[in-house]
Amino acid sequence: MGLYQYLVSSLPALSLEAPPPFAPEEFRFKCQGVLSTADLAELDLLLAGKSSEGRTAFSKAWAGGDAQLRNTAAKARGAKLGVEAKPFLKSHPGYAVWLDKEVSDALAKANPLDREMGLDGARWKFVEDLARADAFGLPAVLAFAVKLTLVARWAAMKEEAGRARLEQLVSQLEENAASSGAAGFK
Repeated sequence: MGLYQYLVSSLPALSLEAPPPFAPEEFRFKCQGVLSTADLAELDLLLAGKSSEGRTAFSKAWAGGDAQLRNTAAKARGAKLGVEAKPFLKSHPGYAVWLDKEVSDALAKANPLDREMGLDGARWKFVEDLARADAFGLPAVLAFAVKLTLVARWAAMKEEAGRARLEQLVSQLEENAASSGAAGFK
């Protein structure tokens, strides 16, 4: 069994509803000495949220899928608020038809927390699909890293932090609507 296979085989199961078994930084440490220098650099980019700068097919596809998800959400939210979403959209490689449906389903939920969970659930499914390219190789390691960052994000959310973030987002939306000339949004 190769080192990458051993690493992937030893990784614990993750869930968005459960606390992470360890921090993303600790996972990076576990990968030292196992991943090649180039693959460790790729992992660093993913953990830093810079997948678009990656060299692998996984990183490029993940960057594209995440951009598609964000674009679809921006269009839906913009339509709901009467704000033109075009200035906020980013071009991206690739397109997954099913991802738009996942985003639509997530945004249809009444509770904002459920909407966010739905969006992260779509991200989760997307990286699981990408990991299938090599279930015991680098794509599986990188998919685990993305999923671990999602789990860590949910674990870090607390009610007070969520309220503060919501207030910040609402303020940003109001500012964006005012600067784009959206009538009637106050």
